[in-house]
Amino acid sequence: MTGGEPPRAEAPPGTSLGEKLSASVGIIAAMVLAVLVNLLVARHYRRWDWTQGGLYTLSDATLATLRSLEEPIRVYVLLSADDPLTLSVRHLLDAYRAETGRIEVEVTDPDRRPAEFLAVQQRYGVVAGKTEDGRIVTDAAIIVARGDRPHFLTASDLVEVEDDMQARPRLEQALTGAIRSVIRGERPRVCFAGGHGEKSIDVGGQSGLAALKDRLNKNNYDVVQLGGDRGEHDDHGDHGDHGDDEGAGAAPKEPAPVVDLAGCRVLVLAEPSQPVPPGDVARYRAFVERGGSALVALGPVPDEGDQRYVDLGLSGLLAVAGVEIRSDFVFERDPKLRSTQGFGETFSPIVRPHPITEGLLKAADQGLGPVLTVASSLSPTTSGPVAPSPLLVTSDQAFGMVDFFGWARDPSEPKPRDGDHPGPLTIAYAAELPRPPGATAAHGPRVVVISSPSALYGANWQSAELRGTAVFVESALSWLAASPAMLDIPDKPAFTAGLRISEDSLASIFRYVVVYMPLAAAFFGLAVHLSRRSSERRPGAKGGPGAAAGRGAPAGPDREGSP
Repeated sequence: MTGGEPPRAEAPPGTSLGEKLSASVGIIAAMVLAVLVNLLVARHYRRWDWTQGGLYTLSDATLATLRSLEEPIRVYVLLSADDPLTLSVRHLLDAYRAETGRIEVEVTDPDRRPAEFLAVQQRYGVVAGKTEDGRIVTDAAIIVARGDRPHFLTASDLVEVEDDMQARPRLEQALTGAIRSVIRGERPRVCFAGGHGEKSIDVGGQSGLAALKDRLNKNNYDVVQLGGDRGEHDDHGDHGDHGDDEGAGAAPKEPAPVVDLAGCRVLVLAEPSQPVPPGDVARYRAFVERGGSALVALGPVPDEGDQRYVDLGLSGLLAVAGVEIRSDFVFERDPKLRSTQGFGETFSPIVRPHPITEGLLKAADQGLGPVLTVASSLSPTTSGPVAPSPLLVTSDQAFGMVDFFGWARDPSEPKPRDGDHPGPLTIAYAAELPRPPGATAAHGPRVVVISSPSALYGANWQSAELRGTAVFVESALSWLAASPAMLDIPDKPAFTAGLRISEDSLASIFRYVVVYMPLAAAFFGLAVHLSRRSSERRPGAKGGPGAAAGRGAPAGPDREGSP
């Protein structure tokens, strides 16, 4: 460097081959890592449900159903893109497909894909029509099919509209129930006995059997009612259906059809109020001994003079299960188990371990348990072929009052007396008999006896507080029929029906909020910035060339440092 000459800047050295290779390896490693992460995410798919009430969180019953699928199930969604249910159905089906690869979903918009919809319509016989605005509406919102066996779901199956504009989603119940319906190869027949004062299976209300019948039908059971003692042994005349279902205002009913017990999987005796003829009892017992199963729900029945209980004549049938019913009236005195209303005739029995009660025991910490009203006590006999297993028992503070009618003349807080049956008392038993000779079934005949008819009342399927009783009855019927557990999916919380926003509308809102509005704000800000820059550069503008000096500052040659 010579004196007086400024130092020259040296040219930066070129990038070496090692640095280039290092950068290339880093880029390739990042690409490989990204691919591996995507593969890992694809193999371990996870979803997070942040909706209120967990609308898309699948229940244990649904998970068990999906993981047991052995062949593909095709789901046709016949909802238009403008339908408010479309988005929820798609999200739920995504959750289904995340659990199994055997769910195949085909979304067919009747308005936008008419050719594909016509093919589905011709294959499954879907009825369709057009509204005034030209939209196509169908009688089936979703078709769940296994091969050529379809199950149709309507919009009313997917959502339940309650009072005060409250809507309760039932998407999961409907879809899982439809899948179970098409994968079951047969429809087990459940036969309700009739002709002895039992309610008709078509009678609704809180104390009717229609809710149980509807529940069985939706779980792919064939439900029929027997015509009293008609059929194999017609030696007592035709009793008909002259029980409680022929009350005031009830329409006359057709005689119950003659049904051969041999075609029944489960026989149900639901609250007989009249003595059962010996011929019927013998027929029912022979049905069980040949391999059939039975559910007997009976309780204390007072006679016409309210002096004693009616002997229903079912001791011969109950003896098959090694059980007998006592002539008493159960009062629960434990304040933790009895209802706050009444004298303790309504109570929550203690659940004992058994395959029937597994679900109740697992959900005990959630407050799910059976509730019974009016019961007698059961006791095991020594003459039965097997020892019955207790299912529901009372506390040791409960007792069975023998002289109920004497107490009822002047009721007060019940207290046990001499001769009463002390607790704990058994309210429900289950028994599995040895297999009959030559039987091919995997198990022997099964019998469940419940000494409170309230277990079968419709209120158990209509009230959330009684849901535990419904679960118990459904589990008992599933065990008796040797079928998969009935579908038990808790209801999602109801919400107030609001604006109907389709998927296209949501996409349009997304574009406006996420894309158009930020871009408009960015362009507006850029325009303001360019406008300010141009004004600053104009001559005479504040702070620009030719701008006037600030107040108090010398101008021209008077400024400090001027020559």
